[in-house]
Amino acid sequence: MLHTRRRPVGSVLLLGGTRPEPVRAAKAAGLSITYLGAAARTPRDILDNADGCLLLEDPTPENMTEAARKLHAEKSFGVVVTMVDRYLEAAALLNAEFGLPANTVDTVRSMNDKHRMRAAALHSACAPVAHAAVRTAEDLRSFAGRHGYPFILKPVDGSASRGVALVSDAGTLESAARAMTGSAAPESRWIAEEFLSGPEFSVETFSTDGSHHVVAVTEKFKGDNFVEIGHLVPARVRAADHAAMAAEVGALLDAVGLNEGVAHTEVVLTDAGPRVVETHSRPGGDGIVELVRLAKGVDLQQMTFDWFAGKPVDPLLAPAARASATWSLTPPEGTVTAVSGLDEALRHEGVTEGYTVLEPGDTVRPLRSSDDRSGAVITVAPGPDAALARARAAVDLIDVTVVPAGADLGGPVPR
Repeated sequence: MLHTRRRPVGSVLLLGGTRPEPVRAAKAAGLSITYLGAAARTPRDILDNADGCLLLEDPTPENMTEAARKLHAEKSFGVVVTMVDRYLEAAALLNAEFGLPANTVDTVRSMNDKHRMRAAALHSACAPVAHAAVRTAEDLRSFAGRHGYPFILKPVDGSASRGVALVSDAGTLESAARAMTGSAAPESRWIAEEFLSGPEFSVETFSTDGSHHVVAVTEKFKGDNFVEIGHLVPARVRAADHAAMAAEVGALLDAVGLNEGVAHTEVVLTDAGPRVVETHSRPGGDGIVELVRLAKGVDLQQMTFDWFAGKPVDPLLAPAARASATWSLTPPEGTVTAVSGLDEALRHEGVTEGYTVLEPGDTVRPLRSSDDRSGAVITVAPGPDAALARARAAVDLIDVTVVPAGADLGGPVPR
């Protein structure tokens, strides 16, 4: 079934992001697009394709908001859009201020703030997840006393797995409390949640006038500190589990009031059924948009801007024609002395793209967030098992020689 936006627009203001796909998609949809981003990081591809650009030396949400007001006063926009967590609330506030049709500020805040999301879900059809806002060690002890161990501690507005900690006993509670209260960002707010045990997935949806359509379910793989190191589309799940996850995510999106657009919702399939971890009013990262495009033939970026332009879109789940996977490069910690094998990995069967950010002399850090990964490949195959196997095999072809920290490198490392 085709769906069309009731109030199409002719122009968009895009806040931030360094990927060129949104700008290309907006142009393909026939929209005029103005890009507002960072002077230091904006790729040439964006500058060449946008109809207008304003680049800021200090692109804080506050500075972006002020610049957007000036741009809108000179030439009004139909909607303000972002694919970047940091600017989601700013975009929502600007849409409200300019009187532009978009998801409400309350909806975006509830999807961006993990405690607000839990509060919205409390009186909905969502399955309950024990949680509490916490600020002190005593708050953590109180939560442990009520709900037991293990439990999860994380910032309410965190992303990329930064700051996520598993509190498994009284000892780790005290260390987690010290990390929480001694954070480099002391204004951060934190949430404790019951630990959800089971395989993890994300549900990629597109909403039209308050109806939520599942485009794909992504199977997720995690390394140290809950950092995601692999994804697979379509997920290898039974039809009943697929339906249960779709229903749970739909109930959550109803609870937060999502009216339109793409959403990326993370779910754990527990023994008691699916439980939502968190949700975002933007596409999934880590190449998930590309995996969905390769496996399902659905381009979520293009669908987003076609929707804004008033073009008919069909977000309904289509039969999987093939499968696609990504796997990350995660070498051991230390100083890099040599990197090889990328060309061989790119020639491996089914590989569509791949990269590494490492050079001799670089330091490989412990895996504590998505930013600590060192590269990745994407593959396609007729089925999920083959796609995943190809991705893992291709990454294994990338050879990173690392000298552990404190070891004698035997002279300067070449660069």
